[in-house]
Amino acid sequence: MNLYDVSRTSNNTLSSLPILDQTEYIDIVKNVQVRHKTERNLLAQLHQRQFPQWYFELMNGFNLIFYGYGSKRQLLTLFAKTVLKDKPLLVVNGCLPSVSVKNILANILDSIIKESRGMSGSVEDHTSFIFDYFCRADRAIDRLYILIFNIDGVNLRSERTQTSLSILASNPNIYIVASVDHINAGLLYDNVRASRFNWVWHDITTYEPYIAETSFENSIMIRREKALGIRGIEHVLGSLTENARGIFKILCEHQIAIISTSTIAGDGHGISGKNHGVKPEDVGVAYGVLYKKCREAWLVSNDLTFKTQLTEFRDHEIIRSRRMADGTEILYIPLSKDQLINILDNLEF
Repeated sequence: MNLYDVSRTSNNTLSSLPILDQTEYIDIVKNVQVRHKTERNLLAQLHQRQFPQWYFELMNGFNLIFYGYGSKRQLLTLFAKTVLKDKPLLVVNGCLPSVSVKNILANILDSIIKESRGMSGSVEDHTSFIFDYFCRADRAIDRLYILIFNIDGVNLRSERTQTSLSILASNPNIYIVASVDHINAGLLYDNVRASRFNWVWHDITTYEPYIAETSFENSIMIRREKALGIRGIEHVLGSLTENARGIFKILCEHQIAIISTSTIAGDGHGISGKNHGVKPEDVGVAYGVLYKKCREAWLVSNDLTFKTQLTEFRDHEIIRSRRMADGTEILYIPLSKDQLINILDNLEF
C-alpha cells in the first residue's frame, strides 16, 4: 500500500438524491419488504395474551404506560377495540402537531360529558370540572378510558399538560392507557405526578415501523414548505426578548379571534364559515393597527424598533405580509388556529 497515493472519495452525496413529497415517502416506506414477519406476528400474539392482565390492572386503580422498540399503535388499538369497549374511549395522537391539552379537555367536555354549555376558562378550570364530574354520583357517564399514543410527544411534554393529565388520571373513574418512545420519557414525572398517574410500566417491543409517528417529522429527504414548523417557531421565539414575543402574541391572538368569529358566521370577505377554510393571509392585521397595539402595550417605543423586530420575524418566515389593493400592508402568521393555540399554550409570554 502506497501511503502517498491520493485518496479517492465517492461523488455520491445525500444532497444529490431526489427530494420526495410526503405522500411519495409514505408509499415507499409502506412498500419496504417486511422482514421477520413470522417472528413479529408471534411477538404480537404473546403481547395479546397479556390483555386480561392489563385490564385487571386498570380495574384495580392503576394506569398503564407502554414502552419498547417499535410502533405500539396497532397493538394498543387492538387492546382498546377488544377490551375497552364497554365505556366511552377518547383516543389522543400525541405526535400530531396540532394536539394540545386544550383539545383533549374540549373533546371530553363536548363529545363525552356534553355539559360544556359554552363554558370558558383556563386549562385548570376545565380539568377541575372534568375531575369533579367523574366524582359525582348522578353522572351519566360511569367511567372514561383515554388512550394516548405518545404521551411524551413534543406538544404534550409541558409541565402544565402533564399536570392536567395526571389530575385526570388520579380520578378512580378515569383510566389512562399511554405509550412512550423517548428514552428519557420517565423524566417527565416528578414524585407528585408519578403518584397521581400511578403507572404500571409494560415493555411491549414490537419492531413495527414508526410510520405514523414519524410522518410529521422534518427530513432532508422530504419536500417541505419554506416556513418553519411549530417546533422551529417555538425555538426562535424562545430565544427572543419578552417584548418581541409580546408582538407575536398580539398578532397570534388577533388571528385566533378572527378565525373563531369566521367559524361561527363568515366575515363577508370570502372567508369560509368552516374553520378549515379560513386562510391565515385572510385574517391578518394591518401594519398600522398592529404597530398601534404594540405601542399601547409598551412593547415598542417607535416605528424603527417595530420594523427591526418585524424584519427578524420575516427572516425566519414566522410572520409574512401581503399588499391590499389600496397599498395597505397586512401582516399574518402562516399557521392554522390550532397551531397558534398550541404555541400560546407551550410558550411563556
